[in-house]
Amino acid sequence: MATKNRLGSVNENEADKANRKLLVKNEAAPRPTRRAALGELSNRVLRSSSTSLKEAQGKLPDLKNVKPRVNTFWKKEELPGKIHRAIVKPSEAKKLPGSTTNLAIVKPFVAKKVPNLEKPAPLAQPETDFQTERSAVEGFATDASECHSNNLLSDVIDIDAGDEDSLIHMTEYVKDIFSYLVELEKKFPIEKEYMAKHEDLTPRMRSVLIDWINEVHYQFHLVPETYHMCVALIDRYLQQRKKLSRKLLQLVGITALLLASKYEEVMPPSIYDFVHIADNSYTDREVRQMEMSMLQRMEFNLSRPLPIHFLRRFSKAANATENIHGAAKYFLELISLEYSMVHLRPSLMAAASIYLALRLLRPTEDDSSVWTNTLEYYTNYTEGEVLKVAKDVALLVIEAPDSRYKAVFSKYKHKKLGEISILPEMSQGIIKTIINS
Repeated sequence: MATKNRLGSVNENEADKANRKLLVKNEAAPRPTRRAALGELSNRVLRSSSTSLKEAQGKLPDLKNVKPRVNTFWKKEELPGKIHRAIVKPSEAKKLPGSTTNLAIVKPFVAKKVPNLEKPAPLAQPETDFQTERSAVEGFATDASECHSNNLLSDVIDIDAGDEDSLIHMTEYVKDIFSYLVELEKKFPIEKEYMAKHEDLTPRMRSVLIDWINEVHYQFHLVPETYHMCVALIDRYLQQRKKLSRKLLQLVGITALLLASKYEEVMPPSIYDFVHIADNSYTDREVRQMEMSMLQRMEFNLSRPLPIHFLRRFSKAANATENIHGAAKYFLELISLEYSMVHLRPSLMAAASIYLALRLLRPTEDDSSVWTNTLEYYTNYTEGEVLKVAKDVALLVIEAPDSRYKAVFSKYKHKKLGEISILPEMSQGIIKTIINS
């Protein structure tokens, strides 16, 4: 039974097939090129090749039985002859008696005699520099490590000694870093009584907001730097903007906490978490608008130093225990609630906090002060300067259990934080002596 040709098929005779094969083999013959249509490149789908993987692998040469070509120049029996042919020219080779191998006779090298030259003049000595000359005359040390400016006083302990190999402590730069932080806190001050220009806001409203922010910060498990930066951003923004409505005060608080989280946290909470924590009183769009407003008011400069930065340095200078450092952190957060102390420098807040913690938890048996020369050197504050602030902090500590702002006191009651706020030293004993001094 005859088979029917498929619809649209073309029958080729032998001559047509031969001509088509010749056209394919002709390299000079023009070949059609395909150009992809222009479009959205991100949505382009690659077409599969007509050649299957097995067919492509079948075209590869079989390499199983192919032996690699190895240069046998290194073989022992061929080595003398190879070296002889590669180095010695036939015309220069002579056959030595008793030898079967032609070797070259190399003439020994004779150095030509160099004529006598005049003895060179000695090199000019470098001019004596002023510092060396002064050191030789007056007995000053020339080594930088022995200079008086690089040495601490005899009764001041070098707290960075032994940390030279630690990248975290940065002993090479740590003094310059904290000197720069002191300059920055002078550059970005918080004015005293800055809320007087706000007609719709009061200091009590600020304390309520900061107390709530402290509770939210603890609930989100954020780092201490985030909280202190949030408080600083709130004060800086309220200082820059005049006549803010009280309806927007909570929006300022959650936006400042969002900005501080972005700056300090590894994984900051989402903007929707802050909208939710504010009971959806504001939309995410309003938070973004407030974020832009705050950054513009502060000229995108968030580099004002925080009291927690100085506290870590001062705790190291005081050789403080974990309990003493925790008490100083508790005092710093109590200071952040108090509007009357917002104008203090962050370094002074930290110095007063560590001073009070040392007085309460490390009392001295004799008349010696806890404020040593080492602490005075690294804080740049005398005991009289920190004592004035420490009195006000001590009063805040005694009033904390009965205060209407309970977030900080309740947080430091937890065993996780050492139950700092309910220690007997926080309500009786030497703390009353400090207030009355």
